[in-house]
Amino acid sequence: MSKREEMKALREADRRRQNTITIIIIAVGALLITGALIWPSIKRQVVKPNPRPMADYNSMGNKNAKVKVEEFSDFQCPYCREFALKAEPEFVKQYVETGKVFVTFTPFSFIGEESVKAAEAAYCAADQGKFWEYHDLLFENQNGENKGNFTRSLFLQFAKDLSLDTAAFQTCIDNGTNAAKVKDNMTYGQNKGVNGTPYFMVNGTLVDSSKLIETVEKALKEQ
Repeated sequence: MSKREEMKALREADRRRQNTITIIIIAVGALLITGALIWPSIKRQVVKPNPRPMADYNSMGNKNAKVKVEEFSDFQCPYCREFALKAEPEFVKQYVETGKVFVTFTPFSFIGEESVKAAEAAYCAADQGKFWEYHDLLFENQNGENKGNFTRSLFLQFAKDLSLDTAAFQTCIDNGTNAAKVKDNMTYGQNKGVNGTPYFMVNGTLVDSSKLIETVEKALKEQ
């Protein structure tokens, strides 16, 4: 092989090597992009439907029940999450389904801006009849306090997950349609003596979660 032919062969081998590297880079880039697109859906928790009896906006149960319970809760509060996912289902079964207790959920968004925006989004879902479903998604996907988890994109994804009118939902959160309501909730709760979450007003008596059941039982016996 002449020197010229040898140089040509080397250049050809180098070209093939460069092409191979380019293909690998493109393939890796495609995988990274695909991963970025599907990761939120992998990371996001799927929530099993938890029907609320006689659900109406942010309330549930028999409106004529002798015992009225109002829950003050923050969507970023870990103790609120514990109650929502573990204690509430049994509470609903024992007291709400049986018509003994009427429950209203009032966001008390004191932890941070993410709490405020989550509450606004929950009310936007409530405007389309899906407050409790959205409530469950927020608590199931809670990831600490003020860590940047509750974002606009996540709120919109939840709306899609629940088959809401996403255009109307987006307008609702972008326009701050329920911002005043969330702010008023804070003032209302503070005037009731709420200074943390979760707290519960049982026929006018404010208690924490450890006293909820005994206070409800006492109220039922007084009727």
